Amino acid sequence: MKSCIAVVSVLAVVAVGAPSAARAQAKPKWNIKVNQTRDPIRTADVTTPLGKEAVTEILAGPTNGSNEGYLMFTRMPSGAHGPALFTLPDDHFYLVLEGTMNIQIGTDRFVLNKFEGAQIPANTPHEVWNAGPETEMHFEVVAPGSSRDLLSMVKPAQARAVPDAAKLIRKPTIPPAAGLPPGLNGAQYASTMTGARIQFRMDSCRPGGPCGPPTHVHKFQQVYFETEGQTLVEYGLMTYHLPKYSLVVIQPGVVHTNRNDSTAVERHVTLLMPQLTDGSPADIEYRRQDRPAQAPGAGAR
Repeated sequence: MKSCIAVVSVLAVVAVGAPSAARAQAKPKWNIKVNQTRDPIRTADVTTPLGKEAVTEILAGPTNGSNEGYLMFTRMPSGAHGPALFTLPDDHFYLVLEGTMNIQIGTDRFVLNKFEGAQIPANTPHEVWNAGPETEMHFEVVAPGSSRDLLSMVKPAQARAVPDAAKLIRKPTIPPAAGLPPGLNGAQYASTMTGARIQFRMDSCRPGGPCGPPTHVHKFQQVYFETEGQTLVEYGLMTYHLPKYSLVVIQPGVVHTNRNDSTAVERHVTLLMPQLTDGSPADIEYRRQDRPAQAPGAGAR
């Protein structure tokens, strides 16, 4: 499946290291491109050569398939920065996929490794950059997506102390592949228990069968973003392969399930957008009599 991408902004580049005071006061800029794929499966662009700038791809957002927030994939070459110190009116979540990411929250700085992340509350000054020798890649979520214009939400900020900034860093234990039990084996990054509106977790599924519950529906938007291996997603009457660094946005009321028919462990981010707080069940089982058709181009299982 080919992805069509539109470039909408340009990002300034500075030297390797911590952000300078002058940069922190500059108007934040963000090099953004929008994935124009109309199918449920959106695959991140990891093949276009990078220059010296970080590039963020909006895989889905309020203008292209996600009503509950922005779902983004960012590549940062060594020495590149994201926007200068800034705030958003929404929560901002990061998950490192490859390399290491430097992040400043208020006046505190941290280094995040693979499968480590951060939950940045709304109106909190923050910035990310790559001081490492290798290209860094990460998954980002901005929720609830208060505006259809992401750049209009970005406001320049001054560094100020953020109480307990270290508590915004997420380093959950990801279960090893060896001896992985049946089920989702979810590792939590954010939820209503951490003050977020959404649930953000990493699920790990052993090979050879179902991963989640049988076919079911939700009252909310759900997202899978594949981080390792691939999962098979039943989406309505179709079946799709979800390869690494791809996502599917499952709209409210769509019948779905997923399973791992491969020979290796697969891992994917699961987002509940929003996470229910009214005590109603998250999963409502939905039975049907036949198996769904396979999506064009999905290939034989």
